[in-house]
Amino acid sequence: MSNDIVQLLRLWSTNAAEQGVTEAVDGLTRAADEIERLRAERDEARQRLCKVVGDNRDMWGEDVAKEYGWDCFKEVANEQ
Repeated sequence: MSNDIVQLLRLWSTNAAEQGVTEAVDGLTRAADEIERLRAERDEARQRLCKVVGDNRDMWGEDVAKEYGWDCFKEVANEQ
């Protein structure tokens, strides 16, 4: 079983739908959507910070993120 809360919420939502607990489905789905939105905003803010810090230290933003232990550039790397 996954440790990612978004995947768990979506699994629980599917299980609730199969059991006919429709009021739970909406709440679980909305919670998962909100977490994904907040993660995207967080990663964008981290990317911007890393780029600024990197510019001041003559480094790439991706290297700054690695230094902080952040994976905020993961989707950017996957798109290239």
